Amino acid sequence: MLGVVIVSYHSPERTAHFVTEELPKLPWEYRVCVVDVAATTDTEQCLSERLPPETLRLEFAENLGYSRGNNRGAERLRQECPGLEYLLICNDDIEFPAPQTLNAMMAALQADATRGIVGPDCIGPDGLHQSPWDSADDLGKRERWRKAPSPFGGPSRNCYAVRGCCLLVRAEPFFKIGGFDEDFFLFFEEPVLGEKFTKTGLSTWYESSAQIRHLGSATIKRSLSSWRIYRIYRRSFFRMAHNYWGWSRLKCLLWPVTHFIARIVQLILR
Repeated sequence: MLGVVIVSYHSPERTAHFVTEELPKLPWEYRVCVVDVAATTDTEQCLSERLPPETLRLEFAENLGYSRGNNRGAERLRQECPGLEYLLICNDDIEFPAPQTLNAMMAALQADATRGIVGPDCIGPDGLHQSPWDSADDLGKRERWRKAPSPFGGPSRNCYAVRGCCLLVRAEPFFKIGGFDEDFFLFFEEPVLGEKFTKTGLSTWYESSAQIRHLGSATIKRSLSSWRIYRIYRRSFFRMAHNYWGWSRLKCLLWPVTHFIARIVQLILR
């Protein structure tokens, strides 16, 4: 049994489209839970009218963020689906170009009992690969240089982290470790999950033969200013670096300076 969790934030039409148009491409039996965060009367009504009746739904007036939202959806699926073996954590802003995408991800997960997380090859709207990160150092440094050129893509392999817009995970260890770290509201949830899986002896795998299109977080960009997004990103990065990589507070404080310089250089080189 495969459980699918989708956190919907002010995007009921896109969520409904994803559930009705994209998920049926997957060649597996599955049950879906949509978690409507910062829910309003309008979003609840739209999802109620447009989602298939068998879809599980949770509504929260509060914006729970990525980690808490996905954890609540996963827990609901565990309650409703005895024998739940796998969880597909995905955004509603992705597309599956081919039905074999999940087959390739599932085959990779089942091929090795030491794999706990599998992520596909995510292609962004700019045509660039968006994962994987091969090491914590890649995530801390090379990410800022992604467009000059992209360090991502390549052959299937064990890696440090994959993009969180689409993750296939083993359900039992996911629940055993407590799911996503709820101290992270947005950004860096997937490498933290990988860190937690690693402590149980399970690795993260990047499957290049499984490809998805990631359309991007248009809703977040409409709802939050660029400065607000950067502040959330920076706070999550500091927490990740300090709690999981052992960075000193001084090193964390210096990181925005080098990050800012890298962004300026990118703008100049465009």
